[in-house]
Amino acid sequence: QRAALAHACMRSMVRFYKLDRIVCWDLSWGIWEAEVDDGEEDGYPCMKLLKNDDSVPFPTSLDKDDDVSTFYDCCQPISSELLAKSLKSVLGYYLVGGNTYTMSLFHHMWDQQEKEGKGHMQLLRDLLSKNELFYMGHSAGAIMSGPNILTATFKGIDAFSVVTQPYNAPFMKLPPSESAETFFTEDKNNLVQSRTQMLKLMKKYDAWKGYHVVEAMTFPHYDARPRFASFPQSAETYLRATDDRGNFEQVSASLFVENREEPQDVTTLREETNSKQLPCYPIANGHALLLSYKGLKEALSPEEEFSGLLHWDCYMPYVPDQDYKQFVDGRTSYTMGSITKDKDTMPGDRTLTTYNGARIFSRLNFLGLPNPNRDIDGSHHPLFHSSETNQL
Repeated sequence: QRAALAHACMRSMVRFYKLDRIVCWDLSWGIWEAEVDDGEEDGYPCMKLLKNDDSVPFPTSLDKDDDVSTFYDCCQPISSELLAKSLKSVLGYYLVGGNTYTMSLFHHMWDQQEKEGKGHMQLLRDLLSKNELFYMGHSAGAIMSGPNILTATFKGIDAFSVVTQPYNAPFMKLPPSESAETFFTEDKNNLVQSRTQMLKLMKKYDAWKGYHVVEAMTFPHYDARPRFASFPQSAETYLRATDDRGNFEQVSASLFVENREEPQDVTTLREETNSKQLPCYPIANGHALLLSYKGLKEALSPEEEFSGLLHWDCYMPYVPDQDYKQFVDGRTSYTMGSITKDKDTMPGDRTLTTYNGARIFSRLNFLGLPNPNRDIDGSHHPLFHSSETNQL
């Protein structure tokens, strides 16, 4: 599974973003590096895997055991030196989705293996400040962009302590400061034991902190569709943990260990974060924010041709596109029907009853995000608005 995910990610990113080189970090295993070679196959650029001074053809699939072995053989062991070297050699850093807690823990563990100079997290911030690098975060990667990862505790998607389960030991490579005995629990599927162990590790490595490349919090996967499977588990948790202006204000705890008590260090961090009144941006699937350290620069939403831009509180459906026809050169919007014909596409709840989704309006206004309740030309569509109404 690890090889399949890394392989698919590298191929898709090179094709979609038209890259000439890619470095893939898996901080629980190793680092792959590849560069584009001549030719293409099935629309994907041919590549070659790099390791030290050698290279081998990048396999087009991992259907054969030999191809899997080749892919793993080209994985380089992680070191502080290699992390720094690869960061300095690229123009962009894309932190993808995953388990926010595991991601943050491994980043902080590896960051603190560097004893003589800067770890890779400070190096990344330095490169950003000099405009030598850009940071792009998706899902957990978006949460990691902020000063801490508290929004993961009420996003409610990630299993807090699964990484400490002993059955994971054969499939992970730990940094020098940890061993199987110090990292994993003794008993599998003991929730209290695993959560207690994870809390110790998070505290030891100060892993509640994010990359802090922006002075803001984000809440990905905001889902206000008026159905029980969506709203109470997403939009409601965001609305409950923010004030009317969209600032982080989590009054009630959302991470518990034993006896339904919030750990004291999490309580302290939550209360400190509340006092800072940081903006907390809701991001429904398919939408994106362009942020500088100081704040919002632009809000970006998917567009369907002949329909308009999707409202900020509308959840983008999955658009099947095996042949990449939606992303051919020159296309700036999804084809007609890509969004409207999807059975799960519906407006976010904007009523004053039931879920009371209208609470989002004041937050969008103060955060400077497009507001579906703001009708510039007097017209209104439940799903879309024109590009003119997207001006911030």
